[in-house]
Amino acid sequence: MKPLYEDLWISTPEFPAAEDQPELMMHGFLLKHPRGNLLISRVEHPADQQALVDLGGVMRHYLTHWHDAAPGAVAIQQRFNSALYCHSRALGPVSRILEPDATFNSLESHFGDFHILPSPGHTPGSCSFFYHSPYGKSYLFVGDTLTQDKGRWITVTVADSNSGDLQRTLAHYRTLRPDVVLMSTTRGHLSWQEVNGRQWQAAIDQAQYSPLDMREAVIY
Repeated sequence: MKPLYEDLWISTPEFPAAEDQPELMMHGFLLKHPRGNLLISRVEHPADQQALVDLGGVMRHYLTHWHDAAPGAVAIQQRFNSALYCHSRALGPVSRILEPDATFNSLESHFGDFHILPSPGHTPGSCSFFYHSPYGKSYLFVGDTLTQDKGRWITVTVADSNSGDLQRTLAHYRTLRPDVVLMSTTRGHLSWQEVNGRQWQAAIDQAQYSPLDMREAVIY
């Protein structure tokens, strides 16, 4: 695990085995919330899971969509007895790997400041998380709903994507004011990006007209 900010860590890059996507990498994030450590997305490396012990363990694990449900999530749940959260529309596929402790299907705030934002489009059960850190920056965890492909902002279409839902999610993103956008999967680019208001609006503009069709792939 590598520190990004005073209360935020990123996992070691995870590179899928697909030979046609050598620059694709996946990350998870650990947020040190005052109420306990929150894990977001996926953390598969055993060394990172050991680092979580040194950072105080995991109280809750939040999935951005069902693709985050992987063997590492099972190991984390067993090791830390952490509560697993996902969108209700991701429950079916997630439950094939491990059983969530709770689901959500609408806007919610956990602990009063960790905001759950259902973000359908990439998958029906995709969701984002927004948090204003006491250290000054606001973090937006977007999963794979919005990402970067070699420096270009894009959206990603997979087998269960819905373009209408995705456009509505991007419209909701426009109302947010993140300082840092944190992506679970990128290609040829870091998995976080600091933005100002103008840059964020430009990123959404670019992504709206830059879909990446991955319907034949299994890696997102």
